Amino acid sequence: MKYKKTTYISILLFFIGIIFLYYGLSISFALDYTESNLNEMNQREELEEEQSIDTIVEEKKVNIKLSFIGDSLIGSFKGENYIGNFRDLLEKNEYSFPYKNVSSIFMNDDFTIANGENVFTDKELIEMEKNHSPAYWYYAPTRFANIYKESSIEVVSIMNNHTYDYGADGLNDTINALKNSNVIVGSEDAIILEKDEVKIAVICINLFSSFQYEECVSNINKIKNDVNYVIVYFHGGTEYLHFPTDSIVKYSRGFIDNGADLVIGAHPHVLEPIEVYKNKTIVYSLGSFLFGGTKHLENRTIIYQKELEFNLDENNLTESENIIPCYLYTALDGYESWIPSVIENENEKNKVLDFMHGLEDSPL
Repeated sequence: MKYKKTTYISILLFFIGIIFLYYGLSISFALDYTESNLNEMNQREELEEEQSIDTIVEEKKVNIKLSFIGDSLIGSFKGENYIGNFRDLLEKNEYSFPYKNVSSIFMNDDFTIANGENVFTDKELIEMEKNHSPAYWYYAPTRFANIYKESSIEVVSIMNNHTYDYGADGLNDTINALKNSNVIVGSEDAIILEKDEVKIAVICINLFSSFQYEECVSNINKIKNDVNYVIVYFHGGTEYLHFPTDSIVKYSRGFIDNGADLVIGAHPHVLEPIEVYKNKTIVYSLGSFLFGGTKHLENRTIIYQKELEFNLDENNLTESENIIPCYLYTALDGYESWIPSVIENENEKNKVLDFMHGLEDSPL
């Protein structure tokens, strides 16, 4: 009996041991599994946090590409319409036709900015008297303002010497035509171009006197602390000169001294070189770009592009530029006479680029 009792006790202890061993292993496995899950969860959370930080940094970088073109005259002398002239071309083609060879470039930027050198009106207005000879007056029907929007040109300056060809009525009709076609009208009052958190001010001016210069400086000082970048797009200088006049150089540098970040010029109808002044760019003349008033201007122009990367987290800016040499006229005769296109010939393209960087006396 005593033997049997001892045996039962041993058997009972054996089974109790097995039970404890089983639960011990289960608990250990559960703890290991839980610890492994916790580690995996922690790693996942750390990775998600890192990705979140990367996303935040990425969101604070804003890239903006701007394209600038020179004088664009979408009209004809006194609005004339006869077989073979520019008005005839406009009447017989879609709005996208005049810029058809370059509009794909404009569609791949954020903003394209042009100088609109004609009046848009549907009225029979009287030409304003001019104190020089020869004198020219240009206008087109208001519906042709849609050419800009159809070609992805978002901003059109009206600050030039043809704005008042048909007086205040012509000016008001032009402004309304551009606005009705959803184009931003550039004037001496700064317009603000926005993308994400970045604000770019563009001040469009006539620049033929010290008074106009001083007025622009005043506008720069008013706006520069409220935006990320300031551009002055001026209309001035002397026609057909391949170099800026002393006064234009003085004024352009003065704009930068007072807070402008980029200065762009038009009016001479020909290209003038680029200057880097205090690490800021001055393009003294873009030349004419689309000019329906004549087919006899110098056949070289450019699309000037500025690419800006704003790092809002670190409050810094990286800039780069791209110059695209173009023909003002694609052909000598026919409708292509007025159609700008990109220069494909490497020698001709390099001649323009060298001229713009001051290495050649002529872009031709």
